Amino acid sequence: MSKKQTPRRKTLTKKGRLASAKDWITKYDGQNLISGYAKWFGVDKICAINELKTLGVIIPENLENQIVESLKRRIEQRKLAKEKAEALDIAVNDSDYNFAFIAGYTSGGFPYGLTHEELENAELDNND
Repeated sequence: MSKKQTPRRKTLTKKGRLASAKDWITKYDGQNLISGYAKWFGVDKICAINELKTLGVIIPENLENQIVESLKRRIEQRKLAKEKAEALDIAVNDSDYNFAFIAGYTSGGFPYGLTHEELENAELDNND
């Protein structure tokens, strides 16, 4: 069984990418040069923009700002999703055989909270 190897172009340093990109740009026939560069060389779009600018490609400022804002929103969404997943994990871990939700512990270390039966009764009351 052969192991899949990373293409050489994706392991290039910035210097190597810039040298290789001069020829690549002339042959590129896709719609979006920034995305194409990022995918071909295995870099993020910010890096692609910076390197394309270094090569003399004119990138409209509004397009650059749009990409930066999009990446910021994606980072924020991932952060919120992670926090939500952690909160859900805490809620799941704050239960046991007796309690559906453990609100806390007494000074003696015994849990208190909402039992499974109380939760079912509350859900039935809400459905009526």
